[in-house]
Amino acid sequence: MVIPVEEQVLKWLKEGRDDAEDIVDFPWNVKKQSEHVYLAEYPKIPFVLNVVFTEGFVHLIVPFGLETVSLEPSERLKLYHTLLLLNDKINLLKFTLSGFNEEIVLRVDLDRKSLGKEEFNDALTSLLIGVNELVKALGLEKDFARSIFERVALMIIERLQRGATKKDLVKFLVVKVGMKREEAEAFIDEIIKAQKEEERKSSIGYV
Repeated sequence: MVIPVEEQVLKWLKEGRDDAEDIVDFPWNVKKQSEHVYLAEYPKIPFVLNVVFTEGFVHLIVPFGLETVSLEPSERLKLYHTLLLLNDKINLLKFTLSGFNEEIVLRVDLDRKSLGKEEFNDALTSLLIGVNELVKALGLEKDFARSIFERVALMIIERLQRGATKKDLVKFLVVKVGMKREEAEAFIDEIIKAQKEEERKSSIGYV
């Protein structure tokens, strides 16, 4: 009996063990978002994997967590240059911009007809390498890295204003941005401290 592709892929992700050597063999936590759309997470992997099944393909999509629409033109040019170079460097994977805010997205499109477990594992490995390479590439440009750091800080402030908890913010930085948990917690503490200080000064100013 032939197992349908969607069922087979979900089976590969859900079944596994924590000491596995291949990424596909980790026990991913898979949640259905809508028809043929799933989110998969595993603590050792620094991204949330979107798995989308269409008629001819299985799309593996990783939002990087950085929105580019409001960057200055010079910053955008540097970013596009970096993405194009990385597109030429890593097999299977492509770096794209997606959505109204032009968020950086990493994706692999796999043909349903010929998809096997080994190719699926190669795709997951490419995504992991891609995330690491992108972080490294952006870190080489100090000025650009600083602007990204400031942009992430603004994202945190916006989420604080919308009522996000520290737990929510830590998850965002760890999963979406790729920070270590200790760095994420320290980063958030500094932002909250700065926000409270601004509120204190504003309050004194009105007295």
